[in-house]
Amino acid sequence: MIKIRAYQQKDIPSMIDIARALPQWFDEDARQRAIPIDLRFQDGYVAEMDGELIGFITLYVAEGRVNIGWMGVHPSHGRQGIGTKLIAAAEAYCREIGVYQLATYTLGDSVEYPPYEATRAFYVKQGFEVYQRSQTDNPGCPEEIKLKKSII
Repeated sequence: MIKIRAYQQKDIPSMIDIARALPQWFDEDARQRAIPIDLRFQDGYVAEMDGELIGFITLYVAEGRVNIGWMGVHPSHGRQGIGTKLIAAAEAYCREIGVYQLATYTLGDSVEYPPYEATRAFYVKQGFEVYQRSQTDNPGCPEEIKLKKSII
């Protein structure tokens, strides 16, 4: 049975391990530098099964929205509804703190890259809509899209 709970500092090493198992989504800088730092300062949730962490989502408030900082599910547990459960926890968090938009950003759809095609499809299935497109000078992410979802 999958349990979703708020993450604690003691969970961070396992969360980093999950991110490291997802190199198709998180580049070297994200895995080695950004995620380990951000996890110390963001809120969020972990998915746990039989005492083992198998997924996570981090959250922070900016620009009047709750933003997803990082989200990942261990590849051995993908396509089992864990991401959907983590999004549901993020939506409950939004209601709890009284911020009624959940947002994230990802690689834009002008870039053909199957892992992020799946990511975008996941967010659309969860009810997110694109609200901004930006060109960047990052060769790994030449287009970025921002997505949001209203929380009722």
